[in-house]
Amino acid sequence: MKGRDTLSSTGIDKVLILTESKGRSKILEGLVVEGLKHAESIKESHLDDKGLKEVRNGDYGLLIIVSDIKNEMAFKACKLASIHPTACIMHIADETDFSSKEEKDARENFLDIGAISLVKPLTKSAFLVAINSADMAHIRLCKLRKKVEEEKILSRSKLILMRTLSLSEDEAHKYIEKEAMNSGQKKIDVAMEILRTYDYQ
Repeated sequence: MKGRDTLSSTGIDKVLILTESKGRSKILEGLVVEGLKHAESIKESHLDDKGLKEVRNGDYGLLIIVSDIKNEMAFKACKLASIHPTACIMHIADETDFSSKEEKDARENFLDIGAISLVKPLTKSAFLVAINSADMAHIRLCKLRKKVEEEKILSRSKLILMRTLSLSEDEAHKYIEKEAMNSGQKKIDVAMEILRTYDYQ
């Protein structure tokens, strides 16, 4: 899936906005453009089954949902988005003072899955701070995910060397380091070359 495969170290470049009533997000889109330095695509969809399909596809760095705080479809969308490791989630609730237990519980549910929770009416500065926080979080998540993926590749390449060249783990590690030093490459590039050379033999 695109969203899962796209890692950005420059910030959020794709935004998906879900609203209960389509066409309500023009002002919001303008604020997103102002707040994100690298926004290339802002897509709006309705908070329905089609919108949930967009969320499931994961082709976004930030999901913004605008709805009533107790909207079950909004919570379902946020929960779906939370499976995408680098996606940031923002829920903007319609005006409320959280006077009922149901509203308080609903907000806690959004917070529990890692969504940024805001309530209308929003000041421009509060929204821009939230957008900037989401952008920074996305960059950190992408860097972390990239590091984890590189560690997996390095581990797999060491296992291949251990199996094919009868090396110990320490010897395989030193082999990769030496190859990287001799070729002027990064260790991850050497590991990828090992995968290409030995993995399909």
